[in-house]
Amino acid sequence: MEAIIRKIASSLYPDECTDKEVSRIYKIHKYWARKPWYIVEQYISDYSKPGETVMDPFCGSGLTGLEAIINGRNFIGQDLNPTAIRVSSGTMDLAFDEALFKEDFKSISDACKDKIMELYKSDAICPQCGRQLTYKYLLTGPKFDNQHLGHLFCTCGYKEAKHPLSVYDEAQINYYNNLAFDEWVPSIHFPKEFYKDRFSYKGILTVADMYTRRNLYALAILLQEIKKVRTENQSYFKLAFTNTLLHVSKLKGENVRPLSVNNYWIPDDYIEENVWFRFDERIKLIINAKKAQQKRAAKKITQGTVYGTWYLQKKSALEDMGTNFVDYFFTDPPYGEAIQYSELSFIWNSWMEEEYENEEEVIINPAQKKGTKEFNKLLCYSLENIYRALKPQRHFTLCFQNKNSDIWKSVIYYCKHLGFKLVDVSIYNTYGYPFNKSWANFSPKSDIYVTFQKTELQDEFFYDKPETIKEIIKEISIYMNAHEIKADNNKLYDLTISYLIWALYLNKSEIDIAKFDIKKFTEIAKEALEEKTL
Repeated sequence: MEAIIRKIASSLYPDECTDKEVSRIYKIHKYWARKPWYIVEQYISDYSKPGETVMDPFCGSGLTGLEAIINGRNFIGQDLNPTAIRVSSGTMDLAFDEALFKEDFKSISDACKDKIMELYKSDAICPQCGRQLTYKYLLTGPKFDNQHLGHLFCTCGYKEAKHPLSVYDEAQINYYNNLAFDEWVPSIHFPKEFYKDRFSYKGILTVADMYTRRNLYALAILLQEIKKVRTENQSYFKLAFTNTLLHVSKLKGENVRPLSVNNYWIPDDYIEENVWFRFDERIKLIINAKKAQQKRAAKKITQGTVYGTWYLQKKSALEDMGTNFVDYFFTDPPYGEAIQYSELSFIWNSWMEEEYENEEEVIINPAQKKGTKEFNKLLCYSLENIYRALKPQRHFTLCFQNKNSDIWKSVIYYCKHLGFKLVDVSIYNTYGYPFNKSWANFSPKSDIYVTFQKTELQDEFFYDKPETIKEIIKEISIYMNAHEIKADNNKLYDLTISYLIWALYLNKSEIDIAKFDIKKFTEIAKEALEEKTL
C-alpha cells in the first residue's frame, strides 16, 4: 500500500506554467475541458518522437493537435461535434496572414459596422466631445424594476454606467422589438428532449428566441458580410462570430457569464449587449492568438523543429480507426454527464447550419436514453478502437475524471482486459478557473491522467489483499502527515481515486466501491480522520 501512495503523492499538482503568452493561443474560442498546454506538451514529448503520429479521437478545441504538430509530430484528430472540428482547425492552422485578415475585417466593418452601431444609438450627448453616445449594453429585469439601464460609450473614451433610458431610447427598443427583416437567422427549434433545459419555461423554443430582435438583426447582417470575404479568412471570422453568439444572447447577465453553469440558463436580469462591440473584441482575440502562435512556431523552428502535418475529420470514436499505425494517443473523452457537448453546441452549430449527430455521442444523457451503463459501453468501444489503432508497446494517455467510481472501475477493468499495462497515474489542476471549482461542492476539481502501454492481455494481479475505502483514506492521510505534505479534502479525494485506479488494476481482492462518489467520500473521510486521531 505504501509503495502506491508514495507513487501517487509524487505526482500531485506540479508547478504551473509561467509562459502566459502561449496561453493566449488557446483563447481563440470558448470550449470546455481544455488541458494545460504545457502538460500536454510534456506528455507528447515523453511518449512520442518527432515525425511520429499522435492521435486524439475526442479532439475538442485542438490543443493536443497543436501541441503535437508544433513539436514536430503528425496529428490525426476526430470529433463528432462540428464546432470542435471548426475550433480545432482554427487553433492548429498556421497559415494566418494578419495583413490580409485585417483587410477583410475592414471590408466587413465598412459594410455593416455603422449599420449595426446605429441600432444602439442613444439621444444622449457626450459631455466631453459632444458626439451622440452609443449603448455598449442594456440591463433589464426585475432587479431594475423591469426598467432599462444602459452603459453608454463614446469614441473619445467617455463611459457612463447604468444610465436611465430616455423616452426616445425606449421608443427605439419598442421599434426594434417588432422589426421585420429578410436576412436569414436560425429559426430551428430546440429538441423537445433537451436534458439541460432551463429556458423553454421562459418561452424560448427556437435558437432565434435566444436573442432580442435587435441583436438578431445585427447578427444576421454581420453573418451576411462574413460570408463575402475570401475563403482562407472566412473560417476565422466565423469563429469570431460564433464566439460572439452567447454573449449577445439572453444567456448573459450582469454577473453571469453564458454557460457558467454548463447549461442554457437565462437569468431574470439579462443584458442586451452591443453585437459589434463584442464581435470586435473577438476579432482582437483571434489576432492575438495567431500572433502568439506564430511567434512560438518561429521559436520552435529556430530550435530545429519541423512543423508536423495534421488531419481532422468529423467522425465518431466508435468507428474503426485502423490497426497498429498510431505512435501515441492522448485523449480527453467526456466525463459522463458533466458537459453536454451536443446540447451546449446547439446554438453555435445552428448558426453555422451544421448538425451534431449525437447517436454515437459518448455521454450520460437521459434524454438520449444513455445512462451509466450505456456510457460505459460506448466508452469501452472507444477504448477498444484506440487499442487496435495503437502500435504494439506504444502508449496511450487517458485524461479523465468522474465522481462515480463505478465508471472508473469499468474503464480500468476494460483497459486491462484489452491488454493495456498501467504505467502511470498523475493528478493535475484543471486549466484556468472553471466555475464549478467554486460552486459545485461535490464535483472533482482536478484531472487525472492515466497512461497505459499496449501489451498482451494483462490477466495477472500483483497482490491479493482486502482493502476498504476508509482504510485507504486513513493510510494516505498518515503518509501525507508523515511527509509534511498538505492535503485538503479535494487533494485527499484525488489521491484516493488515484490509489483506487492502481488498486483496481493490481489487487485481486474486490474493493467495495459501490455507491462511492465524492459526496460519500466526504462522509467516509471524516470518519477515517477521526479514527486516526483517536
